[in-house]
Amino acid sequence: MTIINNGIANSTILLSQEPLSDRLKTASLNTLLGMGIVFAVLTLIILIISLLKFLPGILAGENNKNESETKISPVDNVIAQIISQEEASLMNDHELIAVITAAIHEFNSENGTDEFAGGFIVRSIQKINKRRIS
Repeated sequence: MTIINNGIANSTILLSQEPLSDRLKTASLNTLLGMGIVFAVLTLIILIISLLKFLPGILAGENNKNESETKISPVDNVIAQIISQEEASLMNDHELIAVITAAIHEFNSENGTDEFAGGFIVRSIQKINKRRIS
């Protein structure tokens, strides 16, 4: 190995007298060692992150989350009841469905794009003031 010094600080060049095959072998071993270390560290990080869910109290707000879920559950129950009542009332709206279907067919037939009108003709639309009991 020959050392060439240019006279400038930290400017030393090392010239290897080894054959090209040995230098390539050393370079490939260095590359594989570096890639192996990176792979091992990334695997370790993945393992640590996956274990965080088993450690209680490490993640901030876990206790607050449980308390807020107990407070919200009655509200969720009421919301679920309202949604179920709305769905039940929508099931009884056959007239509304018929009117909407007829309006769509009328719109499409005016534009000449409705091939499946089936003889629907909208003569007039009137509001019915009748209260439905669900």
